[in-house]
Amino acid sequence: MVVVEVLAGVLVAALLVATTVMAYAGMLGILGFVRFVRCDHCAHLGLTSTLNPLRSCAYCRHGRLLHPLASLHHAHAANIGGHRTRSGS
Repeated sequence: MVVVEVLAGVLVAALLVATTVMAYAGMLGILGFVRFVRCDHCAHLGLTSTLNPLRSCAYCRHGRLLHPLASLHHAHAANIGGHRTRSGS
């Protein structure tokens, strides 16, 4: 029974932290300090203080760390023919 109570407490704490972060991001967005914009390369959403699109996001910069098997597959497919192709928009 103690394990269930500890897991419930951890879940409640994680939800509390996530809710607080989202509330602050929303308030900063309402005030105009932070905006959600899309990355130029992969179209993922990111936070920025300008209206310009992101040149690269964490997913673009660290793709091999986030998804090693998928990045190996995409790296091979993008380099066929001697040039890199831009995927998606």
